[in-house]
Amino acid sequence: MNTPQEELNETQTRFEANIAKAQQLEQQIAKLQSELKALQQPLIEDQGAIKALKKCVKTTVEQNA
Repeated sequence: MNTPQEELNETQTRFEANIAKAQQLEQQIAKLQSELKALQQPLIEDQGAIKALKKCVKTTVEQNA
């Protein structure tokens, strides 16, 4: 059986490890959110380009038919 001091030490070590892991995860999440935000505008632009190009292709196909 562990002494109260040993229990305290184990609990404190576990707590500190969990805090470090939580901070690491928060940093990863912040980085991923930043990457996502950076992708949003290019996605919108590509979506508009795809829509316009589909119209061009459809018009060309219809004209050639």
